[in-house]
Amino acid sequence: MASLKGLLAAALLGMAPGDGRAVFLTDKVILGAGGGNARGTPAAADTIDFFVPGGTRVCDLAFVNDDADTGAAFVGSIGYRPVNTASSLAANATYFAASGAIFQSAGRVECTFKPIKFEEDVWLQIVVGTAPAGLSGNPEIHMVLGGNSEGAK
Repeated sequence: MASLKGLLAAALLGMAPGDGRAVFLTDKVILGAGGGNARGTPAAADTIDFFVPGGTRVCDLAFVNDDADTGAAFVGSIGYRPVNTASSLAANATYFAASGAIFQSAGRVECTFKPIKFEEDVWLQIVVGTAPAGLSGNPEIHMVLGGNSEGAK
């Protein structure tokens, strides 16, 4: 199982102090071969990870994507897990979206969920259930997250 990281995930950027202001976090992953920032082709049980700093209340989440499947096979769920593997925070692979067809054609995936505050750093993750049939070029998946910077308790 591999974890394909978004471009900003390695930087683990923090945000402004927890002053309650609205924030938007954006990141992207580039799939496919070709070196550079391309992260490869996801396989079943892989995760595509985007970093969310502790103290963030997530209120809105969407993904804007290129066609990431030459067929109609790509199935996955969208959830979270703690960055710290020793954390007591339980991972939830389907909090933002239950398993279903995703990214099979270019478009926008809107998640429906109750707002949630993370007191610690988490990986917002796409859990691949069924890998794409294939990729054409280097499709991108952009995460667009809206919320509040409240600071960790």
